Amino acid sequence: MAITGVTEDQYKLFVSSGGSLTFYLDAKDIDSGGGFESSPLISPYLSSGFELVPTPIIHNPSERGTLLLYGGSWERVIAHTYLNKGKIIYKKLPDGRYEAKVTVPLSANAQSQTNTPP
Repeated sequence: MAITGVTEDQYKLFVSSGGSLTFYLDAKDIDSGGGFESSPLISPYLSSGFELVPTPIIHNPSERGTLLLYGGSWERVIAHTYLNKGKIIYKKLPDGRYEAKVTVPLSANAQSQTNTPP
């Protein structure tokens, strides 16, 4: 259950400003039962990329609080991403792990910093 590819500082900046990060994780970090790999809707896209949109329950304030408080690190990444209009694209790597490209729109503060003339 190793989630790698991002430092704590990179993640903090991502949470505060948005942007993109690439994580590397095991299939069991995506789905503890591993059933998604054999799904006929997903299996053709394992190597090219696919998205697993979470259930709408994350938008329920009481459930969201529980998830953020008690969920594992990957569940918190998922919640933060989708609650901020982002997405996660998973792609199976030759070694069996998965690349997860996580993207959240830049915050207004981050956009103003990138658009400010020198």
